[in-house]
Amino acid sequence: MALNHPIPSSEGRFDQFADRLSYAIGQPPAFVVALFVVVAWAATGPLASFSDTWQLIINTGTTVITFLMVFLLGNASNRITERQDAFMARILEEEHHLDSEERLIRKLLDRIDVEHVKPILNHLDEQDHKLQAALERILQAFPKSTR
Repeated sequence: MALNHPIPSSEGRFDQFADRLSYAIGQPPAFVVALFVVVAWAATGPLASFSDTWQLIINTGTTVITFLMVFLLGNASNRITERQDAFMARILEEEHHLDSEERLIRKLLDRIDVEHVKPILNHLDEQDHKLQAALERILQAFPKSTR
């Protein structure tokens, strides 16, 4: 779980550098460059008689680059996590807002049911009774033999 740190309004130079470099190392050309360095190092092996110094060069280079990349990518990752947390917080706020609006709408619909639908149903019920009474009067007006 990420800590709640305020998100800076503008990114600093290191943040911009971290973003650009983390994007760049994720692209195919970065892989090609790294592959080229390893192939060039391997090709120089016979020239250096595969000495300890020759091996130390690649070991030291990869260790230093890995060490720096951990912090660089950590920086970019932390800022991405902070942005995601802020976005999720906004989504939750909106969801709570929509929930309260939904409850308000339900209350209004309940009031509409009570205030408007019931009188309409009562009116329709009265009309039904009036129609029933009119039908009975009509039926009484005709002799039973014609029915």
